[in-house]
Amino acid sequence: MKKNSWLLVANCSIARIYKVEKQKSLIEVETLEHPESRLHNRDLVSDKPGRDFESVGFARHSLEPHSTPKQNEFNLFAKELASYLESARNNGEFDRLYIAAGPTLLGLLRQSLDAATMKLVSGEVDKDMTQMKPDEIVSHFPFIF
Repeated sequence: MKKNSWLLVANCSIARIYKVEKQKSLIEVETLEHPESRLHNRDLVSDKPGRDFESVGFARHSLEPHSTPKQNEFNLFAKELASYLESARNNGEFDRLYIAAGPTLLGLLRQSLDAATMKLVSGEVDKDMTQMKPDEIVSHFPFIF
């Protein structure tokens, strides 16, 4: 049975998915972009944080969100990637997955991928390689071939 391997190369705003070929080459399958991740926090929200009263007395304070709008966009993109990979796995498009992603996205992907897809992850490199050419990326994954 032939193994179909995919390599996900991503950062928090763009992801490239490659099919791994035996001749030490990568064929791009898909590019997914999330331009909102490139925006500044101030560009992602429309107003100031809300205000609330103290539980005792009449003092007021602002309500700060638990995470920044930019972090929310990173989470959304990780979930979008996880959903895409789960669908591809269900369609039998790959049975081995390798991931190259910066530390932030790699952590979010680990949280977002379903258990069945996580079982297919055969290797990870904690590095943003989205600006590299396929032959440069291959040099960081000698264990694939």
